[in-house]
Amino acid sequence: MRLTHCFIFFLLVINTLSLKVNYAYAYMPAEEQAEQQAEEQDKKDTEQKKTTDTDKSKPAVSTEKTQAIINAPVDAFQQQQQDIKYYLNQEEISSLLVGPDDYLIATNKYTTRVNKGVMVLIPDWHQSIASPNALQQLREDLPPKGWTTITLHPPHKPESYPSQAFTEQERAAENIEILTTYRLKFAEILKALLNQAKTYPGVIIVVAEGNHSAVVLDTYQQGLVGEPSALIMLSSYMPTIPENEKIAHQLAAADYPILDLYLKRDHRFAIENAKMRKNSAKREMKVFYRQRQLSNRVTGYYPKNTLTKEIISWLSTIGW
Repeated sequence: MRLTHCFIFFLLVINTLSLKVNYAYAYMPAEEQAEQQAEEQDKKDTEQKKTTDTDKSKPAVSTEKTQAIINAPVDAFQQQQQDIKYYLNQEEISSLLVGPDDYLIATNKYTTRVNKGVMVLIPDWHQSIASPNALQQLREDLPPKGWTTITLHPPHKPESYPSQAFTEQERAAENIEILTTYRLKFAEILKALLNQAKTYPGVIIVVAEGNHSAVVLDTYQQGLVGEPSALIMLSSYMPTIPENEKIAHQLAAADYPILDLYLKRDHRFAIENAKMRKNSAKREMKVFYRQRQLSNRVTGYYPKNTLTKEIISWLSTIGW
């Protein structure tokens, strides 16, 4: 019996030890896995904290979209003035102050022994001093023939002209108002320009191109400026029918000599209204008026040397 009890006790001890060993081996990997997971979680927390600290140290970036800033275009008149000063730096360029505005003039003095006079050259709207259409060749050809030329960089066409109103009466009223304001402004410029021309000896002849020839004629006929010795109109026209009719009547009523030149290939308004101006001058029996059409190849461009010869020959017929 004693041996049986000893044997049973021995089996119990062995079973107990086996259970402890099996328990240790069974649950050991789970504990290690838990520890490993804990270590990985600690590493992730540490890295996330570092990232958060780094982001906080960086400056805040706005998520709002920035709008592009588009500057207004440069004023065309001011741009032309800058180009004149830059490209015509070898010529005598000076400023003409009229009220608050500043205008540029180019002076080309006579190169002969005797100065016959001064020709004041006025380009068309939006044209520069060195416009190649017509006046550039006069600036080059007239000084060797005894004439001083003073070329104006004129103001541009008034805004909203011609009017785009719905009815004809509204358009006519707006055009009259716009041109009246512009004529008064241009009269002050012309006065200052003629005062500049009076500093030279001889007669003063005005040569105006395109729309400005009509504005100059209107300025003289309104009595805003004293009459010139003579007026030379190059490709004269206005963009509205009433204004073209007004040109014809004023031209016929003028007492000073007028040379009216236009081209075979010219602006259609200049060609269409040339006959009306000539007929009006005939009806009034205007003596010192001549109209000539010149042949040209390029539309709007006066042929080289022909313009100067035509002007000089006409001046000789009236005694200059």
